[in-house]
Amino acid sequence: MVTSRAARPALTRAALLALAVVGILILGDLNRRMADAERLERDGMALQIDVASLETEHDRLLSAIAAVVDDAQVEAWARREAKMVRPGERLIIPVPVGGSSEPIRPAAEVAEPLPSPWDVWWALLIGR
Repeated sequence: MVTSRAARPALTRAALLALAVVGILILGDLNRRMADAERLERDGMALQIDVASLETEHDRLLSAIAAVVDDAQVEAWARREAKMVRPGERLIIPVPVGGSSEPIRPAAEVAEPLPSPWDVWWALLIGR
């Protein structure tokens, strides 16, 4: 079979063009995969830091739970914070020597009322 020389270079050019397009697509895909891998590595490092801090928090909470389970500490908290007493005991709360058992609170400061939206716009437009 005889092939014409004019058809052969056209086929070669088309094949080269197709190979170039496929090569560009493959390189683009590889670049995207490399960027994804770098992002996943950064996320993995951030997650390792989070896991380490959560493990520290977990250990702290386990020690707090162990302290709460101790009956002596529960009783101390109940007497001190919750003002609880055992049956037969009386709770005595000392009253300060000035008569009033309520702590003196400072008078609340009166805040200026907020401006209306029209006042805000007027100030923005006029520049006050």
